[in-house]
Amino acid sequence: DYNNDEDATSSYVVEMGENTDNKVEYSISLWANIVDDYARHHQLDSVVLMGNSLGSLVALSAATGDFTQSFAYLAGRTNTNNNNLAGSEQHQQQQQSRVAGLCLFNCAIGLNSRNIIKNKEYGPIRRALFGGLFDTLNALIFDNELLLRYALDNIVTKELLKEALQSLYVHSPHRVDAELVDSFYYPAKSGIDASVEAIRQIYTNDAGLTPMEYHEKYPALLNVLPIHLIWGLEDVVTPIDGDVGTFYCDRVANNRGGKG
Repeated sequence: DYNNDEDATSSYVVEMGENTDNKVEYSISLWANIVDDYARHHQLDSVVLMGNSLGSLVALSAATGDFTQSFAYLAGRTNTNNNNLAGSEQHQQQQQSRVAGLCLFNCAIGLNSRNIIKNKEYGPIRRALFGGLFDTLNALIFDNELLLRYALDNIVTKELLKEALQSLYVHSPHRVDAELVDSFYYPAKSGIDASVEAIRQIYTNDAGLTPMEYHEKYPALLNVLPIHLIWGLEDVVTPIDGDVGTFYCDRVANNRGGKG
């Protein structure tokens, strides 16, 4: 419930549901930029950003203004001048002052699982093995457009989607109703080309920064910005005892960051 003087809003971003676009390079920075554009267009100040899984990373990128560096780089490939860089830094500072807090639900480690290689406890051999595994999976499956198209055309059914979703709703599988299944099924089936490209990019594009890297890169901001963490104890996609969950549990237990 919200007080009468408080508003909650959400933005509709590319790659999600029927808004899939196969002409866009998907990244956490892209979505953070969309969130920033939305906030500026609607003149929103003192924003509390809320995100689930990948959305948590989008919230971190938008709150820190980190996305401005990525887009400045893309623009700077044709115009790398000091004015361009200065404008990016000013935009980043404005974005940081606009965000009043974060609410992260089951925060993910990256755009895809490749970011687990960044675990500082992994030695070079283990990193190489994981890197080789991800490269192999990408080559055989996720970067294989013919295979992905065949799977969407001939393997993915409503019943299969329902079973997969119910496995995620551990305590309330009855919530997986026809409307929820259809929200996944029809966008995938009605735009095969875009769906294949979306799946390919999600699994093979650069994974971006981990939450730990955001905190390491922007300690002055994230050590004082209020962060509310919500985690499912039995979440199987982003487990609380995984790298990210362990990191945030340690911050809470040791009061690292004050308001976190």
